[in-house]
Amino acid sequence: MNRKTLVILAGAIMLIALFALTFAPVQQVAAQGPTATPVPPVAKLQVLAMPGNAAAPGAITATIKYVTETNAASSNVALYTNGLSNVPINVPVYVQVSAVDPKNSGNAVWSLTKPAESKSVITNVVAITTAMVAKFTPDVVGAYYVQVQLRNAANVTSAPQFAFFNAGTYIGVDKGNCKTCHPMQTNEWAKTGHALVFQEELDNKIDGPAGVAPSAAGYITHYSETCTRCHTTGWYPAPYNGSGGYWDAKAKANWTFPTWKQIDEVFTKKAPSNWQAAPAEVKNMGAIGCETCHGPANEHVAKGAKVMAVTFDSGVCNQCHGAAANHSKGWQLGNSGHGDTAAHAWEIAGPEEQGCVRCHTPEGFASFLKNPKNQAAWSNEEGTLGCAGCHDPHSEETPFQLRIVGKPVEVPFAAVKDVGLSASCETCHNGRRDGDAFAAGKTTSYPHYSNAAEMLSDTGGITYGATVPNSPHGMMVGNAPVPSGSTTPGSAKFKWSSPTDTKGNVPGPCVYCHMWDAVTTATDPLAYKVGGHSFNTVTPDGKTDYGSSCKSCHGEVKDFNLKAKADYDGNTKVEGVQDEVKGLLNATWKALEAKGFKKVETGNPYATIPADADAKTKQAWFNFRYVYGVMWGPETGNGNEGKAAAIHNFKRTCALLQLSLKDLGATPAGAADCTK
Repeated sequence: MNRKTLVILAGAIMLIALFALTFAPVQQVAAQGPTATPVPPVAKLQVLAMPGNAAAPGAITATIKYVTETNAASSNVALYTNGLSNVPINVPVYVQVSAVDPKNSGNAVWSLTKPAESKSVITNVVAITTAMVAKFTPDVVGAYYVQVQLRNAANVTSAPQFAFFNAGTYIGVDKGNCKTCHPMQTNEWAKTGHALVFQEELDNKIDGPAGVAPSAAGYITHYSETCTRCHTTGWYPAPYNGSGGYWDAKAKANWTFPTWKQIDEVFTKKAPSNWQAAPAEVKNMGAIGCETCHGPANEHVAKGAKVMAVTFDSGVCNQCHGAAANHSKGWQLGNSGHGDTAAHAWEIAGPEEQGCVRCHTPEGFASFLKNPKNQAAWSNEEGTLGCAGCHDPHSEETPFQLRIVGKPVEVPFAAVKDVGLSASCETCHNGRRDGDAFAAGKTTSYPHYSNAAEMLSDTGGITYGATVPNSPHGMMVGNAPVPSGSTTPGSAKFKWSSPTDTKGNVPGPCVYCHMWDAVTTATDPLAYKVGGHSFNTVTPDGKTDYGSSCKSCHGEVKDFNLKAKADYDGNTKVEGVQDEVKGLLNATWKALEAKGFKKVETGNPYATIPADADAKTKQAWFNFRYVYGVMWGPETGNGNEGKAAAIHNFKRTCALLQLSLKDLGATPAGAADCTK
């Protein structure tokens, strides 16, 4: 085949191909938009405090041997960590990562940077299946840091998050001579139970004077070496020893913990003091000392290293106070609104909310009490309202080391009444705004969402010059010490008081109702959810009313919506007090809507107020807010709807709403008058 023939053949093939393309059916191709860029997850890293609870997932446990009256015994015990950045060597450190957006999470990728001589590694904690948790054990003194990233399904990683640690050893309060630099804190601490409980228990100065009856074994004391886990510093037995704490001090001194007989004989004056006979090494660690809450101080004292940690986080207290059914205050607090870590209430959104920190952060509350007039001096460090918010760990001046007892501080009414242990509660749970000042045009601000202090003090709201009736709760509840009714030797004779207190503390109305005996039987559905440090009179799910505190006056109460005496909202039905209040709120809102008010569902300010709104409508809105309590919003749903106000002071609540409706010319037809 010559070149000419090849050219002709090639041309024919091209023509055929062109013909085929011309008449071939056209395929429809969908237009493609730009490929979405995968969004990286946002990681949040935190250090976990591990309570001394052997039943908890990932618990740190050890078996200890100790002496009884007749032979050696052993026990499996749970150890604890305080969740701080200053940690002892040879004790595991737990860290947890989570995604800010749970829908864009991923797998955790951990790394550990450590001193050159350290052999520590970081590993996942498989026992904790509900979260991404890892742990490492610092094995030498020095600096460590953990890095973590989240890698999602699109193989995109988050920005790295870091946690820095100092690992050190204990030195003790006496040997460390903490009082040289911190005299005020040390001197005050030395008077507290934290400083004294170990030495007092060794000499039976608690059970003995309290009149505790002897056990079946014949001994008054119950104190054994397992109890010292929460009464000493650095209580880490083998294989977690080596940081210089209690067990190391005991071994160095070759000291044996006294038997029950030896402890009892000090009380009966048959033997000298076990505490005085204890070696200096044991005494040095024989207290809930500074290092229990602030971490090991040897490097701080010896080298001036700035490693000591300070926090208001409840994890520090929960080492011991959230460790077992008989030490469950931390568990109770976890079921309270104060301990709800997911609540918006604990987020401080910039300088405009500086005034909120007085009650919406624990440090803010403590700093507010020191300087209540100077808002700029209040700490705005975020956190749930934990133990150290209400209790001062360094001071024994007040019952239960409360930061304030007696009269509340900076409330919008004349606080002439001593409310005892409830002063902390009333300092925050008040409406912030004075109704008389609003009516007189001295302020244009509306009430805060909590008005319990005013309601229980028979004041508050706009009364339109009328003498408003009040229910007897504020006058009668919690105004005197409450007998416990217990005849058991060694138990407290008054509620909310110590066994040796012969007079008892005044609980005040808040403590009386909201801190009645907590349910602590683990098998009870209400366990740790009501009473005590849960502060709940209603279970977190809203399904059960806990009426134990009501019993002395109202008998058995299982529903707080007690029947009213008449139809006050004009719907022709005599309903429960909470329903009557809700009906009056609905009537008031309907009247306000008719004046141009519109509901704001996204939170504060909860309503748009017409520019031409007159004094009558504004005053009605003031009373509406005052009674309603926690308002509607994306997090709160319908809010409280006046349920709390109806219980705290039904007569005043009912009267304020009826007076507002009367002023608006919107009194419900047929409603019984509750204003007199």
